[in-house]
Amino acid sequence: MGVVAAVVVAVVVAVVVFKVFQYHTAKSSINPFKDDARTDVKPKVIDQKQRDAVLKQGFSQHKVPSHLDAIVIGSGLGGLTAAAILAKAQKKVLVLEQHDRAGGSCHTFTDKGYEFDVGIHYIGKAKEGTTAKTLIDQITRGQLEFEPLDDIFDEVIFAEKEKEPRVYPVFGGRGVWEYDLKQRFPREAENIARFFRAVDEVSEEGLKSMVVKLLPLWLVRLLQVTGIYQYLTDFYKWNARTCKEVVWEMVQTQELRDILCYAYGDFGTPLSKAAFPILALILSHYCKDGAMYPVGGSSEIAFNMIPVIEEAGGKVLVRAEVTQILVREGRVVGVEVKKGGDVVTLAAPLVISDAGVFNTMESLLPKSIASKSCLWPFVLSHPHSISCLTVFVGINTSAENLNIIRKRNAWIYSENNIDQLMENYLSLSREEAMKKDIPLMFLSFSSTKDPLWEMRFPGKTTLSLTSVMPYEWVSEWEKRPVMRRGEEYEIIKNTFGHKAVEQACKLFPDIREHIDYISIGTPVSIRHYLGTSKGQIFGLDHTSEHYSFWNNAILRPKTDIPGLYLTGQDVCSCGFIGALFGGMLCASSVLQRNVISDLTSLHKRIRLGKDKKE
Repeated sequence: MGVVAAVVVAVVVAVVVFKVFQYHTAKSSINPFKDDARTDVKPKVIDQKQRDAVLKQGFSQHKVPSHLDAIVIGSGLGGLTAAAILAKAQKKVLVLEQHDRAGGSCHTFTDKGYEFDVGIHYIGKAKEGTTAKTLIDQITRGQLEFEPLDDIFDEVIFAEKEKEPRVYPVFGGRGVWEYDLKQRFPREAENIARFFRAVDEVSEEGLKSMVVKLLPLWLVRLLQVTGIYQYLTDFYKWNARTCKEVVWEMVQTQELRDILCYAYGDFGTPLSKAAFPILALILSHYCKDGAMYPVGGSSEIAFNMIPVIEEAGGKVLVRAEVTQILVREGRVVGVEVKKGGDVVTLAAPLVISDAGVFNTMESLLPKSIASKSCLWPFVLSHPHSISCLTVFVGINTSAENLNIIRKRNAWIYSENNIDQLMENYLSLSREEAMKKDIPLMFLSFSSTKDPLWEMRFPGKTTLSLTSVMPYEWVSEWEKRPVMRRGEEYEIIKNTFGHKAVEQACKLFPDIREHIDYISIGTPVSIRHYLGTSKGQIFGLDHTSEHYSFWNNAILRPKTDIPGLYLTGQDVCSCGFIGALFGGMLCASSVLQRNVISDLTSLHKRIRLGKDKKE
């Protein structure tokens, strides 16, 4: 590096450090984490009417609080987290949800006496002593509890036809899974060690990559044009390579490659297209501390966050479909809500969208406004993440009577080379796919993870199955009413769904004679219930382009449209913790205060025992 270049780098680094320092010392509003908000854990509310009184508050104009500080579109975890933190800073926030219950992917539904989680199967980084658990405690008053899964929290199963399934355990706990794999593949021991060193490095660099969301965009552009950003973190060097490129280079045995990459179902992008950091971050996320599950089911998340929002005068209202974000003289001023045949206008100085970048830019904003945003080229060029087939199965006997997995999940593949397996399946036409077995599937007996399940639903067990399904296979029915999409759609849906159940029964034959409920959802079902634009469940597709330096910078909470903020997975990363910290980043941006530093300070005080539950 020449002298001039070195001077430029030094100047830019100084500016970056100064901006980061400004962020870390910003105190423009009330500290939402000044005091420890935890209270003694109360008995879980089991009565469904009491729960519905919190989770299903229907929208009407007279319920809308006056003098709102902000409106949040969507009650997913990112939206509720942002709203709850703002409420703790004494802001009055209205959360609007288009579905008939709050929670987004964290909601549950009950039918024929069975309760099913729609999106939460396990959570990482939520054990006691983690910063994430401290954040969760503060926005739920310490009422959200978690049950650890088994030390083996996942199993990778290769279920080839006419062969005995090959089962590989995935262990939680630092270094345990690495050790087990070295025993199973001794000739690959050094390659396995190299892989996990890469996972650790990317995990550390991932935090540094988030700094770009704090810098002014003119500085981001300068860092990009000069290439100086490459000296700030190695994250982007890793990001330039796909999962397949990294793992296939490091490891020689195909079955081991597949095992190391098994969790790509947690982000849904084929390995040949997915950025390596997203795989590394997910493996680090779960394998260091293991996995957890919400006690009482995932609806406990929204159920315990909503009272925090309401305490500051806010509300969380459902059956409130936002049809447009209102803009006057270049600034966001509120939203329009569809109520029956009427349109209700609601005013607020800030609007926070948890509806996803695609929905926000393409559907909710006037095109004349959206097209001028720096996000617009990204929206036009970036793919949606994969959509899914979901199957919910009710089993009319207790898990104690069944030979099934308990506090763990199963990732099932019909053969090796899981990247090619997925690519081949996605390339099929709908009719071709209907004639084939489902080649990859996630399976979980969710009811076995909840220690309160037998008290809530005695003598019953639930099974959830998920696989990929291109949106195009069912897109022709996207505008048809749910439950009334016609005979052809029902045939297609049932063909895929019952095929998934049959494949599960081959692995766990005890369940076959006890199945008395099956509910099948396709991408258009997900679109209807979760409001995603093409039935995707992971937000933006997790390609290298998604996490490139520039795109990582512009996917920030504060948009270049005055008064409009984003929250959730798309401003951070996918999954529960991604949405959680996406919500915290959003609240920090709205409050113009480093609430991450506030949370860290409280976290340290709690660990030192200086803050106690009231």
